[in-house]
Amino acid sequence: MKDKKNYYFRDMPNKNFSVDIGLSKTWESGSNFKEHWHEHLQVFYFIDGEGFIECNKKSFNVVQGDVAIINSRELHYFESLSDNLKFYLLRIDLPFLFSDQVDLCQTKYLAPLSENFILFKNLIRNDDEIVNCIKTVLKEFFKKEIGYELAVKANLYSLVVLLLRNYIGESVTKKQLTFKINNFKRFYKVFEFIDNNYNNKICVTNLANIAHVSTYYFCRIFKQMTGKTITEYINEVRLKKSIELLKIGNMNITEIAIICGFNDVNYFSRLFKKKYGVSPTKFVC
Repeated sequence: MKDKKNYYFRDMPNKNFSVDIGLSKTWESGSNFKEHWHEHLQVFYFIDGEGFIECNKKSFNVVQGDVAIINSRELHYFESLSDNLKFYLLRIDLPFLFSDQVDLCQTKYLAPLSENFILFKNLIRNDDEIVNCIKTVLKEFFKKEIGYELAVKANLYSLVVLLLRNYIGESVTKKQLTFKINNFKRFYKVFEFIDNNYNNKICVTNLANIAHVSTYYFCRIFKQMTGKTITEYINEVRLKKSIELLKIGNMNITEIAIICGFNDVNYFSRLFKKKYGVSPTKFVC
């Protein structure tokens, strides 16, 4: 799966210390991470601005003080809704928390987390205990005083405990996880096809044929996986592409609508305003 188009992989800066923490640049409205997934656990801590996250069939806005958790292998999309979005991002390889000697902590909690048998809720709001724990990790990581690696690791254990106690969103069996992964593999070519052909008319029957399933089964599983109908998903892809073209600024709204696969510019404008809160014309002003 690592060669797949929307799989994201980046080496840890220190291969002997599998935690990567950074402060983002200030994001302008419309800036985004394209839809992707990865094997590590991500923790976003937002310190300014407003953003939009789509993850695990759910969409939600994030604001200053919020924490967002992206579980391993979750397909997700992230976009700025303001011109001042700024955040810390913690990337954690969960096996980093394993011990050399397999123990109860590892078998009962850490291994199930690493294997996606336990999934955390994605949005955390108004939780001072979680935020203070993250701030301690940030302080230790950036000051790098003697023993900071131990302090970072110790506080990550504390963070996992808080998440386990308060933010478990779903627990799955091995059979359920295998089913999810197999479906993702089967439907990957569908996502890739939509991404490469969003500007053309896309037939549901053709998509079902790509996944080698019946149209009925395809529509049902697609909705389970994405939380959207085929039409809703394709329109979301087209709207995301339109943002990129609007930011370039060398085409008018009608041209952008057509290039992105919308035959009706009024329909495009209605969908755009519904999603982003402003018309395409005002977005580029």
